[in-house]
Amino acid sequence: MAEGIDLVSAMITRYAVVESLYLLEDSSLRGQLTDSITKLYVAILKYLGIANAYYNKSTASE
Repeated sequence: MAEGIDLVSAMITRYAVVESLYLLEDSSLRGQLTDSITKLYVAILKYLGIANAYYNKSTASE
């Protein structure tokens, strides 16, 4: 689970750079990129919610 959180942290950083580089340009693919990044962030938030519940459950049982 901790490795997943590290991966998510790296992905957020990476896609922040992608946003700053490619979403400023007015291109025909901008909408698709925006949709894809939004879906990625939604998936990340879902994962972080699951990780949070897992760690809260682990902490509560100690």
